[in-house]
Amino acid sequence: MDERNDFDREEPVLAVVTKLLLVALPADLRAAAADLARRVAQHPDVAPHIGKHWGELSESEGNAVAREAGIVARDVISGAGDATASGEHLH
Repeated sequence: MDERNDFDREEPVLAVVTKLLLVALPADLRAAAADLARRVAQHPDVAPHIGKHWGELSESEGNAVAREAGIVARDVISGAGDATASGEHLH
């Protein structure tokens, strides 16, 4: 393990993004983690690193990847609170 974090240095970046999302998302949204990880992977700050292993990233690159995963998780969580079970948007 890398002393900087809890992720194996040999772990693919996409797998780390998925793990970050699983930690950040509430239980009822965790099933979407793999799809959301692909969304994070498309971000311009993440895309150049998605084929790498976590240990290949600099600290700032790893922070950018983690930041984007957090932003996607936040957006999904806040969006889930905007709709009722029937799909109606709350005001």
